Amino acid sequence: MLKSQSTETVNTRLDGEFCRNACGFYGNKIWDGFCSKCYREVYQQAKQIQQSYDGKSNTPISVTTPSLSSPLNNLNERRRSNIIIRNPIRQMVNRAGNLRSSSSSVISALINDEQTVENETASKHLDIMTTDDARVDIKSQVKTFANNFHKKCSNKNVHLDTLIQDYGTFKDTIKKRIQTNSIYRDENEDLIHRVRDYVESIIFSKDYSLIFNRIAIECEEQDLSIQNRISSLHWVTPTMLDSVLNEDVPNVRETIYKAMNALIELDAKTTPQGKIHSIMECKSFIEEALQSSSGITINADRFLPALIYVVLRAKPPRLHSNIQFLSNFSQPNGEQLYYLANLDSAVRFIGLLEAEHLGLSSNDFSLYMRGEPVLPSKFVSVFDYSLENDVNIQQFRQMSIQYDQTEHNCEKFNENILDFNRRLMQTVTDINELLNGSYTRFSYFEQIPQLIQCENNVKNINHILDQSTTDNEHLPEPLAPDIVIQQNIKQ
Repeated sequence: MLKSQSTETVNTRLDGEFCRNACGFYGNKIWDGFCSKCYREVYQQAKQIQQSYDGKSNTPISVTTPSLSSPLNNLNERRRSNIIIRNPIRQMVNRAGNLRSSSSSVISALINDEQTVENETASKHLDIMTTDDARVDIKSQVKTFANNFHKKCSNKNVHLDTLIQDYGTFKDTIKKRIQTNSIYRDENEDLIHRVRDYVESIIFSKDYSLIFNRIAIECEEQDLSIQNRISSLHWVTPTMLDSVLNEDVPNVRETIYKAMNALIELDAKTTPQGKIHSIMECKSFIEEALQSSSGITINADRFLPALIYVVLRAKPPRLHSNIQFLSNFSQPNGEQLYYLANLDSAVRFIGLLEAEHLGLSSNDFSLYMRGEPVLPSKFVSVFDYSLENDVNIQQFRQMSIQYDQTEHNCEKFNENILDFNRRLMQTVTDINELLNGSYTRFSYFEQIPQLIQCENNVKNINHILDQSTTDNEHLPEPLAPDIVIQQNIKQ
C-alpha cells in the first residue's frame, strides 16, 4: 500500500499538463495541478493568510441588532459572510492558475504593439494628404481589404491566382476611387504612389511570407535550374559578353561589388517597392561602373551585357521567384518597369546562352563548361569584323598563335622537368632504403664499398665472399626424398 502511494506521488507526468504556476515543470492532480515546489510555496503563503484570516474572524464583533434570531436568519447570515469574505486559499490557487493566461495575454499585447508600430510607419506615406476625410477613407478601404486578404492568404485552399486577381482588382479600385471621388480633388498628384506604398506596407507586413512561400514552392525547379546554370558559367568574363567593364580599375571593381550586393538583397526585401528599390540601386551602380570604365555615353547595348555579368557574379537566390512576385504584385513606374524587364531578359539570356553568343567555338565552350583549360588565342570577340585582306593583322595573329603555343609548350616542358626531378628523387630514395635493408640483413656487405676504393680489392672481395660461403657450411644437410616402391603401394 505504501509502495503504491509513493509511486502515485512521485509520478508527476501522468496527466501530461504543466504546472499551473507556469514554471515549466509538470503538475499533478494530487497537488491541485501544481508541481511540488510551487505547491509548497502556494501552501505556505495560503497557510499564513489563513492564520491571519482566522485571527480576524475570532475577534468579537459588536452587534446592535436584537439577540432574537431564528435558524433561518443564522443561515442567511452565514451565506452573506461567505459571499463577502472569500476563502483566501482558493483565491491564491486561482491567482496562481491565471499566470499562464496572463503570459499569453502579454504576448498578444506585444504583437499588437508591434503591429501598431508598423501601422504608424506605414501611415507616414499618407502625411502629404491635406484633408482628414481622404486619409480616413484610404485607411478604412485598406483595412477592410487587408483583413479579408489575410484570411484568404491563411487559407491553403485558396489558389495563388485568386490572391493575385484580388490584389490586382483592389489596386485598380483604389486608383479609380482616388481619381473619381470628390474628397481627393485637392490632393497632390503624387498621392497614387503614396497610397501604393501604404497599401504594400500594410498588406505585405503580415502576408509576405504566406504569399512568397507559395510562389517559391511553385518556382522551385526554375530557381534551382537558374542557380545551377549561373554556377556553371562562372568563367564568363566581361570581354566575352562584349562589355566595357574593366575590373582592373579599383573603383570599377568596388562598384561592381556594390551592384552585386544590391542584387543579392533583392530576396531579403519584403515589399514589392523594396525589391524594386534594390533593382534600381543595382542599376545605378552598374551605370557608375560603366562610366568609370569607358567614360562614354551609356545605352541599352552597353547596360544589358554589364547586367548579365553582374547577375553571373552575384548568383542571387530565388531569382525566378522574385521576378514572378514582382510581376504579379508590384506597381512599377515606367523606368522601374524597364529595368525589371532588363533583369528578366538577363535571366532568360543566361538560360539560353550558347557558344556563339560568347564568340567561342563549340569545342571551346564545351571545355569551359567542363572546367578544362582553353588557350586564350582561341577566343574571338562577337563584334570582330573580317580582316582577311589586312596582311599585317593576319601575320600578327599568326605570331600571337605561335607565341601562345610556345608559351604553352614551355609550361609543359617545365612541368615535365619538375616531374622528372620528383621521380628521380623518389627512385634514389627507394634505392637507399633498399640498400639499408640489405645491409641490415647481410652485415658483410657493408665492407664492400670500403674495399672498392682500396688496391687489390679483388682479393678482399673474394675473401669476403668465401667467408660468406664458409658460414653456410655449418648448416645441416638437406633432407633426401624417400623413394616409395610401387609394389608396396599396391599391397
